[in-house]
Amino acid sequence: MQIELLKPHTHTGKRLAVGIRLDLPDASGRWLIAQGAAKAATPVTDSKPTRRDATSGVSTTAATQGD
Repeated sequence: MQIELLKPHTHTGKRLAVGIRLDLPDASGRWLIAQGAAKAATPVTDSKPTRRDATSGVSTTAATQGD
């Protein structure tokens, strides 16, 4: 489950700021949401299209070049 912190949170000794997104097990994510410390995160979509390089199989971001 992906969550976004609504309040600062300490996890394994690290201080995490508001707005940080975390991928957590469902139970942990639901617990933070129930505490009011997080909300379910909406998926982030990249506005740039991606393509797979035919020679290397590496996914790259398509870039446009201006004049």
